[in-house]
Amino acid sequence: MEIHHVELLELRLLSGFLRDRHLLTLASNEGFHVDLLVSMQARRLAKAIIECHTPNRAILDGAVLREHIADRGLLTPEMEQYLVSVLQTSPISAGDMVEQVEALKARESREMLLHVHEALSGFLYGPERVKGDIVQITTDAIARLREIQHRRQRRQISPISETLGPMLSTSPIPPANGLLGYSIHPFNRLNTLLSGVRRGFYYGLAGAPRRGKTNFALDLATHIATNHRIPVLFYTWEQTRRVLAARLIAKETGLDPTAVLMGRNGDGSPIGERVFAAQGAVGRFAPYLHLVEAGRKDTVDRIRSHAYNLMQEFQTQDVVLFFDYLQKIPLTEHMDDWKARTDLISTELAELSLELNCPVFAISPLDKEGCRLDEKPADESEIFNLYNRPTMHHSMGSGDLEYDLDVALVLAKDWKATHDL
Repeated sequence: MEIHHVELLELRLLSGFLRDRHLLTLASNEGFHVDLLVSMQARRLAKAIIECHTPNRAILDGAVLREHIADRGLLTPEMEQYLVSVLQTSPISAGDMVEQVEALKARESREMLLHVHEALSGFLYGPERVKGDIVQITTDAIARLREIQHRRQRRQISPISETLGPMLSTSPIPPANGLLGYSIHPFNRLNTLLSGVRRGFYYGLAGAPRRGKTNFALDLATHIATNHRIPVLFYTWEQTRRVLAARLIAKETGLDPTAVLMGRNGDGSPIGERVFAAQGAVGRFAPYLHLVEAGRKDTVDRIRSHAYNLMQEFQTQDVVLFFDYLQKIPLTEHMDDWKARTDLISTELAELSLELNCPVFAISPLDKEGCRLDEKPADESEIFNLYNRPTMHHSMGSGDLEYDLDVALVLAKDWKATHDL
């Protein structure tokens, strides 16, 4: 990193920490510590910010921070000038913060590795009188290398006692509504079966064309947003925001989405009153649902930044991600092998669900064999063969997709029973 770039980065980080306790907590979870900062003024100010933040204080006032620094005898003219610079600098976003903390950790690791290199080089090529004991030299080198590994961990590692404590309490708190995850009421049967939509779970939703995969995913997204008032990101490489918005209004009004887009029915009759009446229902989820017309630049890394920024905006650790559809998510590098590409995207989504501790839904179309199974009724001789229906194995480009998923859902015709979905 260039010196000027590092100085500006530190100003933006401290400006964000000062104004947003949530950002400081997120940075700590990503492995940030004050020693990552280069300048002495930045490290001292970062320690003061951490000391001043309290659980019930989301925003730290500059005057309070200045008073705290003065009480500790650190308010020198240089510190005063540096504090003014921080207050005048625009804060860093959560997505950029995660990326830049990783860059600071990489810089620190290189510097620590350089010290190991210099110590070993001095022992191997330096004068005999200053070489020292080989056991001590290698012991120090191993200790430094282990410290590099420890500091490069993406997240703080804590003992299992922190997790076991609440579970072993004499009065454990039961999950809300008897569910382990977010409620998707009014899908009550599915709600019970899945125990809600759970944090850290990776869900796959497959089906042949025109089976309602997008509509079903939109339903789930709107119910989660309505029931829990948390941010939901819905990425689409298939439809425009306007078309999806028309589908949402159509769901609430019973109108055809085309009529919503046209502003009238096919016979020319007006639909204004029915659309207006749906404002209340739509308003319950609209502030929390974010429809994104995704493109070639929307890789998983960029989506991760979007999610962090949205969590920061809503001051929450909760977010839910939907992708329509998996195979169109771009990679940072081109890959010709279709199956390998799908597997890599799926692996990244599974890791993303664990990193953000959030549900991730990915829609996937079926391949030709899966579509044929969905269209053709089972033979009478195979009436009890369950494998006549398509499975996640029939997803387009599927290799290890079904092994990555925590929950696989397939929309298919039930020919043996109702002839309906």
